[in-house]
Amino acid sequence: MNTWLNVVFGLSFLGLALVNTLLMYYLWGFPYDKATHRSAAPRRLVLTHRATGYAYLAIYIYLMGEMLPRLWHYQIELPPRSVIHLVLGLTIGIVLLIKIVIVRYFKHMESTLIPMLGTALLICTTLLVGLSVPFVFKEQYMNQQAFGSVMAPENLVRIKALLPRAGFPDGTDLDELASIEGLQAGRRVLLSKCVQCHDLRTVLARPKTPEAWLQTVNRMADRAVIGRPIGREERWRVAAYLVAISPELQQALVVRREQDMEVQAAIESVGRLPAGGSFDPDTARGTFEAKCAQCHVLPTVPTAPAEEIKELVARMTRNGLVATPEELAQIVFHLSRGASGEAAPAAATAPASVPLPYTKGEY
Repeated sequence: MNTWLNVVFGLSFLGLALVNTLLMYYLWGFPYDKATHRSAAPRRLVLTHRATGYAYLAIYIYLMGEMLPRLWHYQIELPPRSVIHLVLGLTIGIVLLIKIVIVRYFKHMESTLIPMLGTALLICTTLLVGLSVPFVFKEQYMNQQAFGSVMAPENLVRIKALLPRAGFPDGTDLDELASIEGLQAGRRVLLSKCVQCHDLRTVLARPKTPEAWLQTVNRMADRAVIGRPIGREERWRVAAYLVAISPELQQALVVRREQDMEVQAAIESVGRLPAGGSFDPDTARGTFEAKCAQCHVLPTVPTAPAEEIKELVARMTRNGLVATPEELAQIVFHLSRGASGEAAPAAATAPASVPLPYTKGEY
């Protein structure tokens, strides 16, 4: 489904849920004859409420019809946001089914359950759309930013020089594939069809040679026999676009490697003390409080071995703690001072048990 059409349906879905729920709150204030099952509310408002409900149900069926086949053919484990998205979608379906059954067959339960179910639908719909639409705008903005560098004249020259070596079939219009229009078409295929079975993070995990990109696209397209298959010309366009963005992927890969190396260097430095063998206790405590209190409450808890302290600090570094090697050493030094407040002369001679600011079980 077209991305922007998806956005329109999603916002309409949310708007209908809001209108329907507000109408429900208003209509429920009118007297209701339980014997005839009729409300004293204005008939036109009742019909409007019913019409918005039917429209909401129709959009839900359409969106689920688009989403479920796509998720079925995913070739990797679903990312957390997609799992939450799916759970919310299924929850809306279950609540809708219960609401319809009560309205049709168990009217004596309407006054008790229908307002609660309607409110639950609004909440789930808001969460569902909130997890989708903002990310579409974000991804489109980031894609536009990246697309500007792809369209740079020097990159277009590079693409035209590389495509003849990629192994495209004879007769393929390589000039058209390397043009701005051709690359835009390839980008549309990537964002509309390749994501049927793949998360873009896996597709764009690392750069490849032009030959490897073409082989990958052909292999994936041959598997796409259900859903929205990728046509022959679409294969060439998306392969050309992937060749075009490879420099961007290479740059991102270099940045990730540098970050990983910095994290690994910081982990290896955990527990090292300066040449003098100690830190100033007040400075070490200040570093500990400044860094660790960003994410944790820091109570005194049961003691733990000194080596466990190092492993804990290393784990926090892998989880996103940003600190220099010296700051990490200060944190370990502070934790290694023990409950009595007496500093250990060096990390290697730290006491067997020291207080931790949080328990290992939290991680």
